[in-house]
Amino acid sequence: MTKNHPDISCHCLQGNDQHCFLQKKPFPVDAHPLSEFCCSGRVKVCKINGDRKTCARMANLGLIPGTVMELLCPHQGRQCMVKVNGGTISLDSLTADNIFVTAV
Repeated sequence: MTKNHPDISCHCLQGNDQHCFLQKKPFPVDAHPLSEFCCSGRVKVCKINGDRKTCARMANLGLIPGTVMELLCPHQGRQCMVKVNGGTISLDSLTADNIFVTAV
């Protein structure tokens, strides 16, 4: 995914007709970068900006659109810690700027 990549996700159909199709999903109006989120609590990942390497790294950590995570140490413009899938991850400010979330 590049910075100019549209918000497209692949949905696989189950059953007799197993094929994938692309569907555009609207970007939520209330989504903010994780680095600007000022209150601790649960947040949902809406979008991750970056090149293929960045998106693959985030996916390996379990941070993909639709994932619900808990923000542990919110510091605007500094490192933040999130708890996702039972593990704790520390993210630098540049990475947190490219993860867009909404409150759950």
